[in-house]
Amino acid sequence: MSKKNIEMLKTFWEVMRNNEKIVDLIIPNSYTKSVYDIDYEELYQKGYRNLLFDIDNTLLPVNDIKVPKELINLMKKVQDLNFNICIMSNNHLDRVVPPAKALGVEYLADANKPTKESFDRALRLIDGNIDDSVMIGDQMLSDIKGANSYGLYTILVDPLSNKYDIKTGTSRVLQNIMEKKLHKRNIFHKNSYYK
Repeated sequence: MSKKNIEMLKTFWEVMRNNEKIVDLIIPNSYTKSVYDIDYEELYQKGYRNLLFDIDNTLLPVNDIKVPKELINLMKKVQDLNFNICIMSNNHLDRVVPPAKALGVEYLADANKPTKESFDRALRLIDGNIDDSVMIGDQMLSDIKGANSYGLYTILVDPLSNKYDIKTGTSRVLQNIMEKKLHKRNIFHKNSYYK
């Protein structure tokens, strides 16, 4: 089993055991419906200059490499605000390169989120620092936990679709279980968005 999968499973079990320190690491700083609902101008005013985006079910449906005009326009708007952008994915180059080229952004394939090394590599690509960078993704166990552990500002979005592949499906099942537990404990409520 890979290091990233071991780390995600350990996180899941610690959340289920009510380990408060680990629970804190999977709760995002902000939660919005989609990447289109984020106030990028406000992020810029707060001093953030670098955005790390997950791909699968954050920017595009799983394994879909067709980039819609709406997403191209969003990335152009964000780049016009002077953000540096890197899309990072645990998926392979053939999945990551086509959307990265279409969007004109840096990319990191085979990232191994939630490991520290994945965020080190992504920030090096865009000359980012911990205190001026934001991670945006749909997965608590990889995107949010990894970025929170690293010290980044985190934004969770709802998945674009209910379609998953073998890589994202297991993590999504575990997240659904965690969300139910967190709801019962009044810690996190799905579809209760906040900044």
